[in-house]
Amino acid sequence: MKKYLILILFLLISVDAIAQGFNSSNGRNHPYLNWQVAETEHFEIIYPDHLEELVPLLAAISEESYAALSENLEVEFTKRIRLYFSDEDEISNGFANPIGKGYSMMWVNVNDYAEIWTGNEKWLRKLIAHELAHIFHFKAIWTNMGLMQFAFSNPLPRFWAEGLAQYQTEYWDSQRGDRWLRKAIFDSRPNFNDGQSLENGRLQYASGNSQLRYFTDTYGDSSLVNLLSHRKNFLGVFEVHDFGSAFRTIMDGGYPEFYEEWRKHMNVYYNTLASQMERTDSLNTDTYSLPGQFYFDMAVSPNDSLIAVLSIPSLQRPVRSLYIVQNNADSTPEKVAEGSINSDLTWGPNGTKVYYSRTVRGNRSSLVNDIFVYDIESGRESQVTFSRKARYPTAGPDNQNIAYVVNENGTANIYTYNVVTNEERKVTSYQGDHQILHPLWIEREQSWLYHLFDDDGSRFAILYNPETNDKRALDERTVDNRKFILSPSGNEVAYTSLRDEVPNVFVYNFRTRQEMRVTNLFTGGEVYGWTTENDSLQTEKLLVKASETKRRDYAYWVDPTREFYMGNYEMPQAYSKWRKKQPLVMLPSLIRPNEDLILDQYKYRSLRNLTHASTVALPYYSNRENWGLFGTTAWTEPLGKHIFAASGLVSFGNFDNSYGVASYINNQLYPTLATSIYRMPGNAHFYGSRFLVEELTGGDITMNLPVDAFEAPYRNGSILARLRHVLVKPYDLENFSDSFVVPAPERARQTDLSVGFALKKQRPWVDNLIHPLDGWGIRTLFTGSEKVLGSEVQFLTADISAYTVLPSIGRDRIYLYGRFQQQWGTPLPQNFIGFSRIDNIKIPLPGQVPLDLFDQAERVRGYRNFVAGDRVAFASLEYRMPFVESLETKILGFVDLGTTTLTLFTDAGVVWNARIDDGVIGT
Repeated sequence: MKKYLILILFLLISVDAIAQGFNSSNGRNHPYLNWQVAETEHFEIIYPDHLEELVPLLAAISEESYAALSENLEVEFTKRIRLYFSDEDEISNGFANPIGKGYSMMWVNVNDYAEIWTGNEKWLRKLIAHELAHIFHFKAIWTNMGLMQFAFSNPLPRFWAEGLAQYQTEYWDSQRGDRWLRKAIFDSRPNFNDGQSLENGRLQYASGNSQLRYFTDTYGDSSLVNLLSHRKNFLGVFEVHDFGSAFRTIMDGGYPEFYEEWRKHMNVYYNTLASQMERTDSLNTDTYSLPGQFYFDMAVSPNDSLIAVLSIPSLQRPVRSLYIVQNNADSTPEKVAEGSINSDLTWGPNGTKVYYSRTVRGNRSSLVNDIFVYDIESGRESQVTFSRKARYPTAGPDNQNIAYVVNENGTANIYTYNVVTNEERKVTSYQGDHQILHPLWIEREQSWLYHLFDDDGSRFAILYNPETNDKRALDERTVDNRKFILSPSGNEVAYTSLRDEVPNVFVYNFRTRQEMRVTNLFTGGEVYGWTTENDSLQTEKLLVKASETKRRDYAYWVDPTREFYMGNYEMPQAYSKWRKKQPLVMLPSLIRPNEDLILDQYKYRSLRNLTHASTVALPYYSNRENWGLFGTTAWTEPLGKHIFAASGLVSFGNFDNSYGVASYINNQLYPTLATSIYRMPGNAHFYGSRFLVEELTGGDITMNLPVDAFEAPYRNGSILARLRHVLVKPYDLENFSDSFVVPAPERARQTDLSVGFALKKQRPWVDNLIHPLDGWGIRTLFTGSEKVLGSEVQFLTADISAYTVLPSIGRDRIYLYGRFQQQWGTPLPQNFIGFSRIDNIKIPLPGQVPLDLFDQAERVRGYRNFVAGDRVAFASLEYRMPFVESLETKILGFVDLGTTTLTLFTDAGVVWNARIDDGVIGT
């Protein structure tokens, strides 16, 4: 049993290590893509053929990045680096992988990044350079242990890896650092691992970014190179790079001492800056109660009576929820939608509809943004656009039209949509690398106002008249104004600006063409609405989100004509210069395409790109008849089209004690296909009063096909199938008595086919594993075996189960579960359906692992007899009550005992044609 558990452990490690490729993020294989390769001096650029025109730019940015990073980090590559690009999904992201000393997967032709980040670098310039910095980091710390050094040292702390990539390739700015770090420092909560904030992900990047700049400003860029090149001896043969050990060579006290030094420095800088700016108490207004702990977006209806709020209830319950709230102090929020709703809420002109975009499955299962509408009167949500890559809906020039931004191959344009005729019309005519955010129709100007991020990296607020085709910039390229809100009179517009490295609110007057600052908040404020309050003076107010703590957001009604405080911003150079620190060689912000860099182009061959992930071989000893070598190996093709993993042990004492499994995963078609061959302990469960372990020798082919029709917010489903041929050999047969009720387990060959589907909905909740607050699921599985290919058994089993969680008082819940099974034919006795007398442990394993560790037989709790038959019905009713949030107990230093729930339960079950003790068949 000991070797069995070791084998499973290493098999899981190998499977987890190779879960890579675009499909690891989008959940789909996209087999129709025709992948190509363009070679440059240092890169293999891999792309679908429809991205051909983008290749000269990809090549230019990659080679420029290589030159800078190589000189800064003193690293060279002897083989070309593989960079993979896709635009099948609207995902503003990329990732690098250390397998094979590094490759990267990146999504291109996106529009949303213009909102997510700030600065003047275009997406490809920022993305490629950043991911390449990770690959250079991997190479700089690589040792002769390869990926195995991660098991014995800490070579790559996440915050330091992200900080290094930002320092080497980006400038310090608001969205990539300042606004998140200053709030955390001011809140005295700089720890991004404390689980207290939705902003901790951003804070992790910001902390690493600032630490790298402070480190190199204090100790020099050469110290960074020395830190990355440090190695320590391991077992006299190997070397590892360990972050902690390397840091101790730079300064006494190592990283903990550096962290304290950095924290104090940041405290001095940001608290000095805070004295020159406003705090939220200077707004002279109370917080306005809205549902949720963190707000993503808000929008005020045209008659000021309703507010749409997109938020999450809490970090423990991060369900992205859309609420409609009456604009008064006593309102009860109504939740109307949830799931992947984007931060672009807007009201229709008559105040009865709310428009927004969602990230949904589009054509060919791609993840794209489309426009949706929620009707207040009917209470129904409907989809407006389909696979259009559309965002930022807004009211059009008349009551029949809405407008939105469409992303076409990375180029954004405004379109109008007639909700009566369903006709779409193009408004702007940008080409090339232009992105558009937050369009707004300005009636008095007969023009569209929007944020434009143009092809040379300039950001402007543009006023565009579609009749005259006149475009006028209302601001300078450095101020980054966005999220425009029209005043009740239509003569002014409020907006959020990132010019202070935190958001603050400004107002522009169309009559005077003058800008006025409204807030100068140290931790920032963002505007979401402009109303005329229902009082005798008809006072206008701005709806502003602002907070001085990272733990929650607050909303305020703010006077747009208020006086603000602004100091002289006197800051000691010694405490502020880290912000401007850059590496010795910095990439230019704007890089032009260069076709001359392309040396060769050809079709991508996936098998030729199979890459070694990890291999481990270790001796083991159990006894004189069972000793030898244990090993595991994993190979993957970066697109995930081919994945191979194998684990096993070879016993030199007695070859019969040798076991192994080899798996091959193919993602070249719409379903994922996994083929496995094995000789190993494969099934384990209680049979009668004893624990039965079976050796399986054979192989199987499994299929998993996600189904778009099953997808909805927090819901997914798939079709499953498995074809298997195995020799089943029970262990320790002599320990099982052969009785009428519990016949002795049998050895036999079996060929079976399993087909089924699973559908589940589960909202996120911190304690879903122990006490889900809601959810439901259904699973059907049909398994049949025929006497073919040497099979000795013939049977058919139908298995249907479902569960649901119902609300009760507070967080108490009612859990209902039911299952029906029926079996025909003559399966092996140990493959019974019925009830176990002892609870079987259920361990969820990845779909690629060809093991069924524990039988799924139910147990009627309180009934202690084993019973097997040919038809089974089981039901369970539980009343679950949260008891304590955490027992605050740790076992063996790593097993935490957390949330505990008390449960009242009752089970009921029926077995038809069951074998009874007195030798008869009954129910």
